[in-house]
Amino acid sequence: MKQEIPPTDRRKGPVRRLIAAPVIVLGLATLLYVATRPLGGGPQPSFYVIGSAVPGMQVGQIAPGSAQAPEVPRLALTDLDGARVTLADYSGRSIWLIFWKTACQPCDEEAADVAAAAAAHKKDGLIVLGVDLWDTAAVVRDYTASHTVSFPIAVDPTASFMRAYGVWGAPTHYFIDSAGIIQDRYFGPMTRDLIEESLRKVI
Repeated sequence: MKQEIPPTDRRKGPVRRLIAAPVIVLGLATLLYVATRPLGGGPQPSFYVIGSAVPGMQVGQIAPGSAQAPEVPRLALTDLDGARVTLADYSGRSIWLIFWKTACQPCDEEAADVAAAAAAHKKDGLIVLGVDLWDTAAVVRDYTASHTVSFPIAVDPTASFMRAYGVWGAPTHYFIDSAGIIQDRYFGPMTRDLIEESLRKVI
């Protein structure tokens, strides 16, 4: 004899699914929000996320690739013509290192403020160096042919700089003083006021 399922029991399945669906969606949204928050330095959201967030280099540490840092043979960049570039080339100068990518909307949003700050502090001997970790030199050359970029750009063909600095999103900024010490860092696009606040620590 077939046992009849009470009406209340038959309704439990759909009800549970109706309750579970929003909870799952909310949980995934919360996880995504937490996973994409930038770290440290009074951050703004970095909308171009490359991978899992990692702490990266800390303020007060010697900047990898600088003249004061231990020698790392593979920690070198190349310019858009393939010539070797190292931070040690700028020994004794303050360096503003900007990790970015051509297809990066936040990088475009801060471009005007970056250009203005770079021009204003050129007389102070400030070195502004863009490091593209994800594009080839050819892609960057095509980009700069149709976009004005206010600083020299290097590429990281071995991803050694990405690993050394723990970069996971663009833009990421490191401010290095003339002694090769990281004095500030920032994850996400910067405004002119934020840029000036960070530059005061290295100039």
